[in-house]
Amino acid sequence: MRKHSLRHTANRYLKMDNRGQFKDKQHRAFVIHKMIDDLFIIGDTPAAWNMLTTAHIQNLIQHWHQRKIKPATIMRYMTTIRHFLSEINCQLTDIDNQSLGLSRQYNHLKKVNLEPALWQAINEPIVRLIIGLQIQFGLTFSEAIHFVPDIHQQEDALWITREIAFNSTDRFIPLRNQMQKNTLAELNTLTSGSQSLAQRYGSTLIHAQWHRVLTERNLPANQSFRYLYAQQLKMELVPILGSYQTSWLIREEMGIKSRNTLWLYLHE
Repeated sequence: MRKHSLRHTANRYLKMDNRGQFKDKQHRAFVIHKMIDDLFIIGDTPAAWNMLTTAHIQNLIQHWHQRKIKPATIMRYMTTIRHFLSEINCQLTDIDNQSLGLSRQYNHLKKVNLEPALWQAINEPIVRLIIGLQIQFGLTFSEAIHFVPDIHQQEDALWITREIAFNSTDRFIPLRNQMQKNTLAELNTLTSGSQSLAQRYGSTLIHAQWHRVLTERNLPANQSFRYLYAQQLKMELVPILGSYQTSWLIREEMGIKSRNTLWLYLHE
């Protein structure tokens, strides 16, 4: 009966909450129903929402930890739950992430001190250009190997179209210096401008060379060097634009939506 009562109130709320897209609504429904179901599983179901206590939430978090749910996932659940409880006037204290002992766990890659003289001295042009496109323009590995100069290079900017963008969203990256122009000129020469590296040489050859070259230089083969573009822009633009505007510009040029990702790039 308790479970039914909680579900009835939750369903009324979910029916009236039209925020976001269909997937957002699905996620809200999933999280709130999961909360109710798991409170029932652990035998700690309140008779009504106004009888929910901080202890219920703490027990729920402990149950999710026992079920091996990742802390980052639990934190996303709690964002939805806190908003839901606020909307139905169920005010609880000490259910913020810090009070519940929730924090993100980051797996930091080995920090790489990749000076320009090092990557520019790489003899294999394919690998050198991929690293150059990552450092000079903030491209991902996939974007770098699928970049077609005749399509994606404009007079004063790169146009990363949704067809090759890692997040399927168009973005523009301005040309700011001679090093960028030199990198593009070499890419045009290597691909004749009308093809991408992947089209001209094939993904299998590119991946084989990438792993071999990075391994020979004691660099992690799964390393992305695009974070160096974020750090370079920060150093150049903060004195001019300030930290806030620079952060937004970096996120826009690199297609970054998460502030956590930006923080990792800037502090890699």
